[in-house]
Amino acid sequence: MHRHDEVNMKLLYCGYNGFGQCPTTRASTLPQLTEFPVTGVKEVSLAWSCMVVLTDSGVRVSGFVGGEPHQLKQLTLPDAQQPQQLSCSQRHVLVTVPSGDCWKFCIKNSSWRRLDHFTRVERELKHEDSGADPIVRVCCGSTFDVALSESGRAFVLPSPIYHPGVRVTQVACGNEHCLLLTETGQVFSWGIGSRGQLGHGGLENEQEIARQVDSLAGLHVMLVAAGGWHSSAVTECSDLYTWGWNQSGQLGFCTGKNTVRAKQEQTAGPKKLKTEYTDDVTILSTPLPVIWPLEQEVNVKDVGCGSRHTIALLDDGTVWGCGWNAYGQLGMSPERVPSTWKITRIELPDGNSGVVTGIECGAWSTVVFLA
Repeated sequence: MHRHDEVNMKLLYCGYNGFGQCPTTRASTLPQLTEFPVTGVKEVSLAWSCMVVLTDSGVRVSGFVGGEPHQLKQLTLPDAQQPQQLSCSQRHVLVTVPSGDCWKFCIKNSSWRRLDHFTRVERELKHEDSGADPIVRVCCGSTFDVALSESGRAFVLPSPIYHPGVRVTQVACGNEHCLLLTETGQVFSWGIGSRGQLGHGGLENEQEIARQVDSLAGLHVMLVAAGGWHSSAVTECSDLYTWGWNQSGQLGFCTGKNTVRAKQEQTAGPKKLKTEYTDDVTILSTPLPVIWPLEQEVNVKDVGCGSRHTIALLDDGTVWGCGWNAYGQLGMSPERVPSTWKITRIELPDGNSGVVTGIECGAWSTVVFLA
C-alpha cells in the first residue's frame, strides 16, 4: 500500500467486479482497466468483495456493503476524525487517524469500534518502552490483520509479532503469512509456509517468531508485497524477487502446469507439489530475481501481489503482469489469456494519457494510479 499525494490522481480498475466494486459498470468481469469515479485519490485497498478509497474528501467503500452489492458509500469516522491510512478485508476496514488510534468499520452492519491500546502489551525489547506507541499503518489479510506502530513494532492484532529488535517500516499480508520490512532493508516473514511463501528454503511454518529471509540478507530491500501464497520484494537496485506458489505462473518463471494436489514430494533442490495429471508445479521456497523479456535494463519501481497474480511497475511508467487472469486482473481478455507464466506488458486503454505512479492488487483485481 502506497500513499499518493499528487493532484488530480485517477484510479483505473480491472479484474473481478461481481459485487460492483467499480460502480461505473455492472459487468462482473473487467478485462480492461476502467476509470473509478472519484478524484483526489490518495490510497486504495482491495478485497475480493469490496474496495476502499482514501480521497481528499474522506473514505469511500464500494462493492458488497451492508449485505448489498453495487454500493458506493462515504464513511464518516466517529467524532469527525480525519483518516490517515487504511486497509480492508471483505469483513471490515481498518483506519488510522493522526492521534495514533486505529478504528475498525464493520462492513456488514456499518458500525465503528476503536481498537484499544494493544501496543502497550509488555514484551522484551532492546530499547525501553515509553508507553505510548501510536499506530501509523495497518494491513488487512484474509485470516488476520497487522498493525505497525511508530516505534517500528508489528502486531497481528492484538498480539505482537516477535522478531529481532529492528525497526519495521512496512508490513504486507497474504492469506496465511506476512512480510516485515525493516529500516535497514531486511525482510522477515511470519505465518504458514506450506507453499514456500516464507522464503526460508522449506515448507515449514514460522509462528513463534518472525524469521529473516536469509537469501535476501545481502540485499537492501525497499518494498515488499504478499499475495495469496506467494511473495515479492523490490531491492535498492530495482530488481524484483519472487518466491512461493507458482500454480498459475504468478512468480514470472515459465515452468510447470497448473493442476495440483496437496501432496508434498521431498526432493533434492526446490520443494515441489506433485501434480494430478501432468508435470510438477514448482514451489519456489527461496527468492529468485525475475527474468524480464526485454533487452534493455529493467528498473522496478513498484509491485503488487494478488491471490495468484503479480503486477509490477517499471520506472519508465510501463505496467507488467503475470499469473492468473480468469477475471481480467491482468488487464487482458481472459478468453485470450487465461493465465500467463511469462511476465507480460499490460497496455493502458486508449484515451488514458498520464503517468502511472503506482499499483495495487486485490485477490482477483488490480488498480493503477494515473497522474
